[in-house]
Amino acid sequence: MNDCADVRTSLGAYVLGSLDPADRARLESHLPGCPACRDELAGLAGLPAMLGRVDEAQLAQMAGPPPELLDGLLTRAAGRRTGRLTSLRRRAGWAPLAVAACLLLIVGALFGGLVFPSGTDETAAPPPPSASARGAERIAATNPETKIKGYVLLKQKKWGTEVELHLAGVPKGSRCRLLVVARDGRRDALGSWYVPYDKGYGAYTGSTMFPRGQLFSLEIVGLDGAPLLTIPT
Repeated sequence: MNDCADVRTSLGAYVLGSLDPADRARLESHLPGCPACRDELAGLAGLPAMLGRVDEAQLAQMAGPPPELLDGLLTRAAGRRTGRLTSLRRRAGWAPLAVAACLLLIVGALFGGLVFPSGTDETAAPPPPSASARGAERIAATNPETKIKGYVLLKQKKWGTEVELHLAGVPKGSRCRLLVVARDGRRDALGSWYVPYDKGYGAYTGSTMFPRGQLFSLEIVGLDGAPLLTIPT
């Protein structure tokens, strides 16, 4: 795992926690000197949170990937490790990578993004937190000018921070973006969504590569950059 190709093949397994300790150590030693791999890792940071929202009913509704897809992934992963591992160790090493790739396909088919709206137009109150978010840190805020209000649930993870935003009062038809601002000024875009509800509420879930201690604020803005709500963290 000394070049970008091997590292990027392993990033999906890394965020899912399925890399063996040796490969994990090699990947983590590569990341500080490779901005491209760090950027790709940031794009995968939301994978565990997204998979946590997949239920059996959703899986049953989608067609399974063609058998040749998994075979091709396994063959390519095995080829990259030729000459480095025994047959048994190779099988154990590349299987998580292929599984991670297939999970990415499942997530893409089910969600197609990092932000998930939910709810109906029957109430203007933010919905209650999901069961998976219980025990998370809760921070609330209100925009006194627009009356948009919401709260965020933050959970520290090995790969960064899981973010669950509950928002109310956004006008129907608005197009929003969720941004995380770090204490050093860096920004991470978690996703965007369209508000289809008359009273503009919903729950939106994403993840950031920034650890909880580095978070300065969360910003909900329009696609034109106009601020809708800022939640200091």
